[in-house]
Amino acid sequence: MNTRSTKKIVMLLCTLFVSANVFFSCSGQQAKEQLEKVEKEKMELQTRFDSIMLNYEKVKSENSLYAEQFSEKDSVIAAQAARINGLLAEMSSNGTGTPTRASKLRQQIKDLQTSCDNYVQELETLKAENEALKAENEQIKVAIEETKAANEKLTSENQTLEQKIANAKRLVTSDLTATAMRKKCGGKGLKITKHSNKLEVVKIEARILANDVVDPGTKTIYARITGPNNRVLCNGTAEEFSFDIDGSPMQYTAKQDIEFDGSARKVIINWSKNDNVNVIKGTYRVTLYADGQEIGKTSFKLTK
Repeated sequence: MNTRSTKKIVMLLCTLFVSANVFFSCSGQQAKEQLEKVEKEKMELQTRFDSIMLNYEKVKSENSLYAEQFSEKDSVIAAQAARINGLLAEMSSNGTGTPTRASKLRQQIKDLQTSCDNYVQELETLKAENEALKAENEQIKVAIEETKAANEKLTSENQTLEQKIANAKRLVTSDLTATAMRKKCGGKGLKITKHSNKLEVVKIEARILANDVVDPGTKTIYARITGPNNRVLCNGTAEEFSFDIDGSPMQYTAKQDIEFDGSARKVIINWSKNDNVNVIKGTYRVTLYADGQEIGKTSFKLTK
């Protein structure tokens, strides 16, 4: 091979070498730019994904009372987030971040955003419904309280009316007196006494007022005399001298039957003491009863 041929070969090799260097240099630059583009896109997608999840976790934390109602939706969002995390991990600097993979990742993040938006919307709807229900319950509660108060007032008014009717149907006395007396000398007539050791008769007088509400008929007026020792003056036992009041037996001293026709009338009850009844000094209280109700009271005093 002559010198001229050798030079041509050398020149050709040099040209090929230079071309190869240029080619590999361009290829390396393009690969670097591609990796940088992938990393940038990955960071943008990662930032968007993190923002979506941060807002979601904040909403979830602030509305923990509704966790049970949204457990299924939480599971769906958690699954979506796991898939996105996997795709982000694959977008590494080894060149796997292809446009197709990036497009798929963008769509997945978009779907996640839609799921989170629906989550918030349904949550707000549920909260609004609960608030409306709460307001309605408050109104019902107020209505119930008002009804209860009205019923209690009506009950009270009815009880008051019933009491008034009961009071109206009760005999009422006026000018009630009780006088301690002893027999005059010779046994003819009675005279007033203030001495306990001379008392033989207690004379009780009263005026029964007119009342056209009380049922007419025979009325038994009971007189109960109690001494300063709270013992009832009585010529017999409590079993022999008792009447019913409020469902319980009460001992009485004397009684008198009268005919009541609704008009006013006078009643007199005389109680004569037996020898075995002990009378002491002090204040004696006299109470009258009729139809199981108290109709008047008075008192008198005795000295020794």
